[in-house]
Amino acid sequence: MDNRKILKRQLDAVDKKNLNELIEKFQELFGFTPNVRNLRHRIAYRLQEIYFGGISDRDLEILVAVANKDELANLQPKGSKKLIQREGTRFRRIWNGTEYEVRVNDVGKYEFKGKTYKSLSAVARQITGTHWNGLTFFGVNRNG
Repeated sequence: MDNRKILKRQLDAVDKKNLNELIEKFQELFGFTPNVRNLRHRIAYRLQEIYFGGISDRDLEILVAVANKDELANLQPKGSKKLIQREGTRFRRIWNGTEYEVRVNDVGKYEFKGKTYKSLSAVARQITGTHWNGLTFFGVNRNG
């Protein structure tokens, strides 16, 4: 019997399976327990790979070369944007009903209530009495 007919029978059988049977078939084909979303499609794709072959070695080489150049494909996050704080930049936060304001001075330090601090975290600690990341406390988004 030709591969097309065998595959057609396999795909028809997949369409008739209940969820537990689909999970069992998936485990047989992939070797691990699936996330059930799009289960039928993944099984059908894998069956087609089995009967007609998967991606060619040459195409796989091309895809790997492209992925190797992509930081996100390799789970390497892009470097975060440098936060530019010019003199006069102000950070405001309402904490426990009181508004607090911090200003960046001319040497890149932070002025709060007449005192100079080395970091926003130091100011946040002064306000709250506990350790905070200063950027988080003042709601600064480094990626935007």
